[in-house]
Amino acid sequence: MKILLGVIILATLLVLGYSLIPRTPVQPEREAIDAPFVAAEGKVETLAGREVQVGAELTGRIEKVFVNEGDVVKKGQVLAKLESKDILAKLNEAESERIVAKARLDEVVSGSRAEEIEEAAAAQRAASAELDLAKANLERYRKLSTDGVVPTASFEEKQREYEVARNRLKQAEERKALLEKGPTRETIAVHETTVHRAEAAKQYLERLLEKTVVTAPISGKIIRKNLHDGEVVYTESPVPLVVIADTEKMRINAEVDETDTGRIQLGDPVEVRSDAYPRLLLTGEIQEIADYVGTRQILPNNPTKNLDMKVIQVKISLSPGAPLKLGMTVDVRIKPKGN
Repeated sequence: MKILLGVIILATLLVLGYSLIPRTPVQPEREAIDAPFVAAEGKVETLAGREVQVGAELTGRIEKVFVNEGDVVKKGQVLAKLESKDILAKLNEAESERIVAKARLDEVVSGSRAEEIEEAAAAQRAASAELDLAKANLERYRKLSTDGVVPTASFEEKQREYEVARNRLKQAEERKALLEKGPTRETIAVHETTVHRAEAAKQYLERLLEKTVVTAPISGKIIRKNLHDGEVVYTESPVPLVVIADTEKMRINAEVDETDTGRIQLGDPVEVRSDAYPRLLLTGEIQEIADYVGTRQILPNNPTKNLDMKVIQVKISLSPGAPLKLGMTVDVRIKPKGN
């Protein structure tokens, strides 16, 4: 028992003595403040304006789509055609109306023909002869009516015939004078307006007909085809007919943590790797740095990263011919020139 008590006392003294020995505090290992590179995630995208959603300027049924996904097209190449029978029929009708209006204008401007003037003169002479005859009959019936030979009603009938003949002569004289004088400026202006309206209607329908043909606004590759023959395309539809992208000119849109913003600058060299090509190392450099920070849009491969951290968009150039695909996620390592 005495031995056990001694062992306990000795152990207690040893523990107390160890605790009294001064020790140098162990400092936790600090993470390097400035790593030799800035890591980020990025996505492959086309250059600004080099990916275009192509729709139609008219709402209509698709007659034929001439391209498929993967096809390479040139700027101005026909991609699709809408049905246009109704527009063509209206265009032909408008052209006929234009031709008729133009012929009428030309006829008015050229003035009356000699045959028309002679015809009007003959009509005037005939009307004058009729008036002379009506006047002679009127005078004869006036005397007969005064003598009581014919009733008053007969005399009044001859008066009406005389007035009709006089008006007919007046109209014939006015027509002959009008033909000899030629058309007025107002008459010509009316016909000119009719021609201009017909031409405007034709031009409007021609523009509509042009819009039934959908062409490529840029050169590139068809990366999506959403509509097919027989389907209806709408001008306000959010679904485009096709999407064209210039896959020869791509770049990386990287999301850099806002805390690293001060370490990077334009022209910094960049290394780009993709899980799809593990042995391939691509290089580039920073082309653009956004002037604002935003939320993260690309899910990082490192699960320990804070998804709520603000990021800044950084555009990185790539050498031509990179085998990456649009929308592909890549790992980016930016080497700040200051390191």
